[in-house]
Amino acid sequence: MLQTIIAILSLIPTLIAAIRSIEEAIPMSGQGKAKTDMVLQIVEATGEGAKEMLPVVQRAIGIVVGTMNATGAFKKA
Repeated sequence: MLQTIIAILSLIPTLIAAIRSIEEAIPMSGQGKAKTDMVLQIVEATGEGAKEMLPVVQRAIGIVVGTMNATGAFKKA
């Protein structure tokens, strides 16, 4: 459990960078599911062990995006 927490927390900067990159590439609002799916598919494509992490990564994406939206880090189109 602790190892999973450490793994997720260490991924946060990379996850934020990925989310920002996707947000820049696909700036349209209303595309949240497609953007999330893109990140999840990329994570899954990394291979061994990634599939088991997808539910945690998906929740982390939701938290990061929700916080960025709430703080105005993502400007609504």
